[in-house]
Amino acid sequence: MFDSTFWFKALELILSLSILVFIHELGHFMWARIFKVGVDKFYLFFDAYDFALVRWNKKGLHLCELIHFPTLVNPSSTEYGIGWIPLGGYCAIVGMIDETHDAEHADTDRPDAFVKKGPFARFMILFGGVLNNLLLAIIIYIGMAWHWGKDILEIRNLPYGMEYNEVAHNVGFQDDDVIIRLDGNDVSDMMSLQSGLLLANDVTVLRQGAEVTITLPDTLGTHFLTYKDIASFVTIRQPMVVDSVMPGTEAARIGLLPGDSIVSVDSIPTPYIAGVHAQFSAHHGDTILLSYYRGDSLHTTQAFMGEQGKLGFYFRNMITPQMFTHIDYSFAEAIPAGITRGWDMLYNYVRQFKLVFTKEGAKELGGFGSMGAIFPEEWIWKAFWGLTAFISVALAFMNILPIPMLDGGHILILLIETIMRRPLSDKFKDRLQYIGFGFIVLLMIAVNANDIIKFFF
Repeated sequence: MFDSTFWFKALELILSLSILVFIHELGHFMWARIFKVGVDKFYLFFDAYDFALVRWNKKGLHLCELIHFPTLVNPSSTEYGIGWIPLGGYCAIVGMIDETHDAEHADTDRPDAFVKKGPFARFMILFGGVLNNLLLAIIIYIGMAWHWGKDILEIRNLPYGMEYNEVAHNVGFQDDDVIIRLDGNDVSDMMSLQSGLLLANDVTVLRQGAEVTITLPDTLGTHFLTYKDIASFVTIRQPMVVDSVMPGTEAARIGLLPGDSIVSVDSIPTPYIAGVHAQFSAHHGDTILLSYYRGDSLHTTQAFMGEQGKLGFYFRNMITPQMFTHIDYSFAEAIPAGITRGWDMLYNYVRQFKLVFTKEGAKELGGFGSMGAIFPEEWIWKAFWGLTAFISVALAFMNILPIPMLDGGHILILLIETIMRRPLSDKFKDRLQYIGFGFIVLLMIAVNANDIIKFFF
């Protein structure tokens, strides 16, 4: 059931999450140290049932609870370790009622307890994890810009222009329209176009030399979630040129060869890929008249379309590296570029979050399976760091939500206590933790159930 690709992606995900969780918990740990708040434990992964792969404390170094080095004593009061369940990690702060300490075991009377510090110190300790994740994403983007630079496909460099699918035609787009602005903001390359289109309200296009503004329906974002056709909503026009032919198929029988360019189906001109696909789909199971150029010669032949509307060939990607503009950054130039990219990623993520509360968005929520699926099937450093930065931004945003047990929930309690000028009862905080824990567990069950349903059905 699970092939090598599954395990490879799982390892990529675990490595990425390990980096993110370590940096997140390090944020809490660093600010606790700065404000002289005690930390009982600092762990990567969870040491459930009091078992850890590595445990370093005042009794020495322990490996898998079997090998003990009593001379390698940790001089700090904090126990460091690596647990055996690779689903996160934690920083157990003295005097803080959270998932690591209930009210009975929080040690709130200690002089270095969390609750003994002022509101600003407690806020920075709570916000430190989110802050670290945001800074990590920016640092990664800075490094990527400095090391790899940036390749952009500028709209003005498209040799055949743009074309649109049926949904786009229904809301007012026409083939040959060139998108130049989204919600009044200029857009010049395909990457920023596709990332901004999902939540755009007004799209300005250049149509036969004149500017036309198209107002998109509010349901367009949910449509993309349902049909997953954001990529085909607007595509780069390309001629349908045969790249390779599969043996034993109708394309092989009629003699199609690499380099042949299909120009019409049943006398209907189809100079571009979208038109060919549309005609093939409209004639599945039928015999068609196919016209194509081989060099300067026009050929016409009859072909039988299969039930799936395919002949059995791959088309050639005509988007060449020469069409891309490469930008190299010095280290000084990479810093603002990385900050801008990190901010844009957070801004777009926050804007798109509203789609989660639609029926279509709820169906698309995914757990570890969906996260692992976005990683490539082979090791690509650029992809790994890009995805790690994206997940880091998502983790920062999700943690700041005002949900009990998350950092945002603790910050909300701190805000309430600061306004009231008195602490909430420990019993009430305990109950909030149980509610938050229950909510998180139910959410994890739901999103991972979505993954299981998608996998099997």
